[in-house]
Amino acid sequence: MFALILVTVCIVGNSIGQILMKLGMGQFNSIRNISELVNFASLLKIFTNPYIILGLLCYVVSAILWLGAMSTLNISFMYPLLSLAYVLTAVAAWLFLRESVTLMHWIGIILVISGCAFIASTKL
Repeated sequence: MFALILVTVCIVGNSIGQILMKLGMGQFNSIRNISELVNFASLLKIFTNPYIILGLLCYVVSAILWLGAMSTLNISFMYPLLSLAYVLTAVAAWLFLRESVTLMHWIGIILVISGCAFIASTKL
């Protein structure tokens, strides 16, 4: 049971990390090519942005907890459940960032949730 809690925290942490990094990158002009992204000045601005720092911290914490869950659960069970982070991120982007989520997105989200429910039923 504890390992499932760790997996759940990882899923939520990944989603929060994505939203925070999107908020951070929203403070910059659109990056149109790789040279605009990988130059020192851009990287310095990106990696000193508080939202991006917090987003990456969420990823690091999630990765550490993920390792803990891996010590108990099968990766063939755990990894597909990580796709729930896509669901949470899409819903959070729709709610908090006012991003458009189309009908096809919602159908895909329902399919992901259905697949995760099938996988979870094999373990519980």
